[in-house]
Amino acid sequence: MNASDLVDFINAAPTPYHAVAETARRLEGAGYTPLDEKDTWALEAGAKHYVVRNEGSIIAFELGSGDVEAEGVRIVGAHSDSPNLRINPRPDRTAHGVKQLTIEPYGGILAHTWFDRDCSIAGRVTIRTADGERSTVLVDFERPLLRVSNLAIHLQRELYEQGFKPNWQEHMQP
Repeated sequence: MNASDLVDFINAAPTPYHAVAETARRLEGAGYTPLDEKDTWALEAGAKHYVVRNEGSIIAFELGSGDVEAEGVRIVGAHSDSPNLRINPRPDRTAHGVKQLTIEPYGGILAHTWFDRDCSIAGRVTIRTADGERSTVLVDFERPLLRVSNLAIHLQRELYEQGFKPNWQEHMQP
């Protein structure tokens, strides 16, 4: 993987769900086939497979050409999520005449880094299809839609004495 390919991967993976989907796409391109963890597997030497759990985790493995009991198995894992602001299931809110979304911080975010920056929306959404079934789809608006606004410094005099301590429910709503 070169730097350009890494940038392409990062751009295709704004959420852990997108990262798993992009990883699965790349693995299939390299000859890996999906397995369902609920099935009984009949694995053969040299086989290349991957398993996805809940659309947010992926495990890939390749069996060696020799006896597994004699040669063992090598597994590599990675953590795919990152700090973000997750939109609540019922996010509508209006405060001071401004339409807002209620959010929950995820992954130990550094709150001050989210203020006064453009944010987009990406993730997975469950929809009802024309035949009445539920389906999960990935969305990525790929453009700025929201902003977590910061107050002007003269409206936050307590910052000098107490430091930056945002209230998640009051100050972090995009």
